[in-house]
Amino acid sequence: MNTDIFKILSEKPAATIISASMIDRRMDAGCFQPTYLKNEKSLLNGSVPSARLGSLYSKGNYGSLPDSVDYATNGVALIRGTDLESMTVNLSDAVRVPEYYYDQFKKAQIKTGDILMLVKGASIDRPDSVAMFPETDEKAIANGSVFIIKAKAKKVNSKYLFAVMTSESFLLQKRRGSSNTGALYNDLDTIKSFIVPLPDQKIQDYIGHKVELAAKCRSSATKLKAKAKKQFEELIQWDAKFELPHLSHWVLPDFMSSRMDLNFNSPRKIKLIEFLQEASFKCKQLDTLVDISAMIGWKGLTTEHYVDEGPWLLRGVEYRDGYIDFDALVSVEQYKYDEQPQIHLTHKDIAMTKDGTIGKAIVVPKLNKSMAAGSTIARLRIKNGTINPYYLELVINHPVVQIQIQSFATGLAQPHITQEWIAQLIIPRVESAESEIAKLVEKHHCLMERAHNLSKEAKCDVETLLEGKLDTDGILSGKLKAPTWEDIEKELEGI
Repeated sequence: MNTDIFKILSEKPAATIISASMIDRRMDAGCFQPTYLKNEKSLLNGSVPSARLGSLYSKGNYGSLPDSVDYATNGVALIRGTDLESMTVNLSDAVRVPEYYYDQFKKAQIKTGDILMLVKGASIDRPDSVAMFPETDEKAIANGSVFIIKAKAKKVNSKYLFAVMTSESFLLQKRRGSSNTGALYNDLDTIKSFIVPLPDQKIQDYIGHKVELAAKCRSSATKLKAKAKKQFEELIQWDAKFELPHLSHWVLPDFMSSRMDLNFNSPRKIKLIEFLQEASFKCKQLDTLVDISAMIGWKGLTTEHYVDEGPWLLRGVEYRDGYIDFDALVSVEQYKYDEQPQIHLTHKDIAMTKDGTIGKAIVVPKLNKSMAAGSTIARLRIKNGTINPYYLELVINHPVVQIQIQSFATGLAQPHITQEWIAQLIIPRVESAESEIAKLVEKHHCLMERAHNLSKEAKCDVETLLEGKLDTDGILSGKLKAPTWEDIEKELEGI
């Protein structure tokens, strides 16, 4: 894009004069906003060589559009845009379709190392609208909102390409190239035309190594979480049948003393309570282990009290698998934070969602500034070392407590659980192994947060490269090195 084919008259409101040579496939004014033009000019005329995305992949396919009536309990994972989360794929929450879909929709098949890019929907330009499919034995296909890319190894480092696709310069291109008639959408010609900066191979490898290391952290974290869950389930002799729906049951009067609704007296809940009453392990009611605090309103707190700098407000939408996405947090004015000391959060408190998607629990990590629980969050603070918070988090997030939480829920439009019902949750204790299980969970959190930070570093490296601020000389000379797995293992030794 030559400098003489457009002229920006004003940033706000946007006013731009463009050459007729720029009008190719699009004529709408939105496509020629100053921000988009300056971004593409910097990519094409900057010091870093570039190529079009279409020349860098050997496979570039849209996913399939199976009918929702074909969704199954088991089968092949169907990856949708909502399953692209924190720059990876959330396989645990993916819906399933019958096995034959895998062979029927060959172009929609996903393999380990494929890059998945969201190309349809209102959030196609969000930072985590792209993910790299992890190493797994699971078969998966993508739906129509996802575009599947396999990079040409001789053309570009695939991990580096992934980092580029999370960067601001690439996301601006996705937004510019989207049609805005209904749902935003990137067509094939637009995708092929996206500009990718291609620095020296050593620089690509340096940035790509951080992406690769992040993937290794996630993989190791997943194994630790699975090990902790398996150990807990073996100790309480958990039967997965408790998680399955039951069609009918008898309810004794004792169970109906508090509430008579079907939700409270669900067959799963009744079976679970019978299991806990007959179990050989100890159980404790939650309010004997923690102090529970939550807000009912906050003296008129609204978005008008949100500020750029101030104490964080945790709302629950910032929860990720084992860590909090601090970049997604909002801040509130200091005086509003000071009004509610009962919901101030500190390291090793447990924050549990009580409205909307209820029952999600996470241990609060070390904080570098103040944080408060929002109106959808209950604060659980351990009483005098009665239980390890990481063990308690695992138990709350396990079906043994989640079934109880769902039975306690009230509200039709938005599920809700009160402090009264939170207090009555029954917590299994396996004291001989709680410390070991807790360490596995804490290490999982550490690795997941490290993976998130490494992915963010790789994204920032691409952006500083384009700004001319990345220490390319240090990378090329070997003086600047990316972290190693050995470095991360040393971090874990202190847990």
